[in-house]
Amino acid sequence: MRIRSLPEWKRALIFSSLGIGVALAFSGRKLAGAAVAGVGVGMLVSENREILGKVASELPRYLENTSRVMQIAAAVGERVAAARATHS
Repeated sequence: MRIRSLPEWKRALIFSSLGIGVALAFSGRKLAGAAVAGVGVGMLVSENREILGKVASELPRYLENTSRVMQIAAAVGERVAAARATHS
């Protein structure tokens, strides 16, 4: 089953809970973010069991890419902070 074939309310539930979960996690409320995102993941998996295997096999690559992006963002943040300190 493809995501597009799901009823609109299910797609809205899945994507809004994932989005809200990410927003909560980035705002520092990681436990609440994980709980809310879990609702979306649970609904997605309940509709399509094949996606769980695909996500599980792709997860290491996603985590590696995310880690790389976070390292780059941290380096940029450090450079901006250093530039501000020298110009203040």
